[in-house]
Amino acid sequence: MLKILSIILILSMATGCSSIFKKPESEWTVEEFYQKAKGEFDKGQWKMAIEYYEKLKANYPYGDHAEQAYLELAYAYYRYDEPLSAIRELDEFIRIYPRHPELAYAHYLKAVASDSLNRSWLDRFITDPAQRDAKSALEAYRAYQQVIQRFPDSQYAKASQSRLIVLTNQLARREMKIANYYYSRGAYLAAANRATAVIEHYPRSQSNRAALKLMHSAYTKLGMEGNAQTIQAIIDKNS
Repeated sequence: MLKILSIILILSMATGCSSIFKKPESEWTVEEFYQKAKGEFDKGQWKMAIEYYEKLKANYPYGDHAEQAYLELAYAYYRYDEPLSAIRELDEFIRIYPRHPELAYAHYLKAVASDSLNRSWLDRFITDPAQRDAKSALEAYRAYQQVIQRFPDSQYAKASQSRLIVLTNQLARREMKIANYYYSRGAYLAAANRATAVIEHYPRSQSNRAALKLMHSAYTKLGMEGNAQTIQAIIDKNS
């Protein structure tokens, strides 16, 4: 008899645990939506997690679960390779919860999502991200800067600084590619201006010496000897 009662008790407990998946979603509580979404999130089932986080937000747009859902939904979108959707969620979160304790994380995740738009696994072997459109790289650059400026003591500042160095060199290389193109076409003033932009906007980049040399050559071609001499003096000083 005791054995039968034990079996009945176990079955009833199992039935209770799975009850939220038997009743219609229209009757789910916010806790039940969050339980389902977080379960998929923890398993790395990003598509399903996204679906249930979105349903949670649609049915329960306010409260603690909704706040947490924004961040976890944004991360799920990022991992599901939909960084623009992640950025959208994070922008909304930052607007609605400007004093949230996880604000530094939200800004950092936004930077990471923006950064991913400009990256490819081929970059390690073949491609150079400096050859791509600079818009997403600039957005990531500014987003990392904001993390460092607004949350300098956070755990995300150091990681942001590391990526900022990479992006600085990437954006400077892109400017140099354009400057060299202008120089090759005989547009020496445009080349000099682009090289100057490298020095002004990315003063610590690895392209600075190349930029100075191109400026010197461009000014020499233009017959601007005073400018060329000034640049040569800078090159000599930093040799």
